[in-house]
Parts: sequence; structure tokens; C-alpha cells
Amino acid sequence: MGARLREQRLAQALTQRELAQMAGLSLGALRKLESDGQCSMETLVRVAQALGLLEALDDLFVLKRQSIAQMEQVDFVRRRKRAPRKKAS
Repeated sequence: MGARLREQRLAQALTQRELAQMAGLSLGALRKLESDGQCSMETLVRVAQALGLLEALDDLFVLKRQSIAQMEQVDFVRRRKRAPRKKAS
């Protein structure tokens, strides 16, 4: 995720310092996000908002609906066990 945000920042011709100021973050927090992808949810939202990408986060919070058949299939797979191995004669 950090690499993707870095690409967006560069595509918008922003320096790390400029983006950090726009997002209200320290330069270190932004550098950490871009280097290893680790940050708080607040930092992620601030950077996404500053880059105009807030709508891209919407899919993270969509509740996916499943049919009863899909739920039963998941339950079946979880309960499935392997057959015992045959003993060599």
C-alpha cells in the first residue's frame, strides 16, 4: 500500500514534505508509510484525503452479502477432513 501511495504522490508531482504538510502529518510518518506500508488508520485516511483518494477506501467497508448456499459451502469446507491413509501391505 505504501508503494501505491508513493506512486500517487509522484503522479501528482508532490514531495514527501508537501504531502505530509497537506495531510497534517510528520514527514517521518509519511516516510514510514511509503517505505514499509505501516501506519495507523488515521494516517492512512489523512494521506488518502490529501491525495484525493478517499473514495478508493470505500470498498474496504462494504459488507459483502452471501447466500445461504455460499455460507453452507464455507461451513462444509471448514468441517471436511481427509481420509486416513491406507497402510502398506
